[in-house]
Amino acid sequence: MTDTVVVIYSGGMDSFTLLHSARAQGLRVHALSFNYGQRHVRELDVARSVCAALDIPHKVIDIRAMSEVMSGSALTSDSEIPEGHYEEENMKATVVPNRNMILLSLATGYAVTVSAGAVWYGAHGGDHAIYPDCRPEFVEKLDAVCRVANYEPVGIAAPFMHMTKGEILAEGLKLGLDYAQTWTCYNGREKACGLCGSCVERLEAFSENGLVDPLAYEAGR
Repeated sequence: MTDTVVVIYSGGMDSFTLLHSARAQGLRVHALSFNYGQRHVRELDVARSVCAALDIPHKVIDIRAMSEVMSGSALTSDSEIPEGHYEEENMKATVVPNRNMILLSLATGYAVTVSAGAVWYGAHGGDHAIYPDCRPEFVEKLDAVCRVANYEPVGIAAPFMHMTKGEILAEGLKLGLDYAQTWTCYNGREKACGLCGSCVERLEAFSENGLVDPLAYEAGR
């Protein structure tokens, strides 16, 4: 079995933890990020910096040409970013059509290219409420498909699938990770907004662990 994995690395705190978790397990990591037309590229800039510092092979793939078949999300348009918790109905506006199916398929091709045995991504329990492509059934079925899609079987894994964001953060803290090296906010302003679903969940995770988020937030957040 190969000791190489491709980690889909957005630059957010979940994929940041996943990247370091793979390295801590002694795996050789290839990081793969995507520009799919999201509202800003701050996460991608953070991802580049982290991978450069760790000397991890890192590719950022520009798939903005596919935006016409991935439209309709608040994350890829000028529509207003909804505020609140992920479990609220309005957060469905952040769903990008078929995003993980597309990204994982491309990552599987890259895994074959670099002789990796698996693709890892940071889906977790908190995503299940609104993101169908972050649920166990999706991962199980896509894993089965990707194992037979090429001559070389490639597994699809979401190691944090049954964990909360607070539990993921706890794992990263055990590894001594600095979460100032991540960006989670859906808005790309100078400071995190503190109101979008991603910020709300992140702040809850730090609170659960009795810590203050090292990122700067806009006034009153």
